[in-house]
Amino acid sequence: MRHVLVSSSTPDLADELREIAPPSTTFVNETGVDPTLERLARSARIDAVVTDDPEIVAAIRTEIPGVLPILLVNEGEEPMGVFQRLMVLIDAS
Repeated sequence: MRHVLVSSSTPDLADELREIAPPSTTFVNETGVDPTLERLARSARIDAVVTDDPEIVAAIRTEIPGVLPILLVNEGEEPMGVFQRLMVLIDAS
């Protein structure tokens, strides 16, 4: 089972990823730097983070020890492309 935190200004991104991912992938939705960091601090089960906010990437790298895989989504990127890049990132870690 994979657990992915989606922190996006696009509220539907987590739902869109859920629709195309296998059932063994769980997506948790969060928005904003502070709530995202809080969720990561409370959960040891997060395998990767998907975000469209470079500030969230910087905050995670500063505040969360280790090398948690983070996927920065490009503006206008389709969910299937995001999911494919996410699987490559998780498999490489």
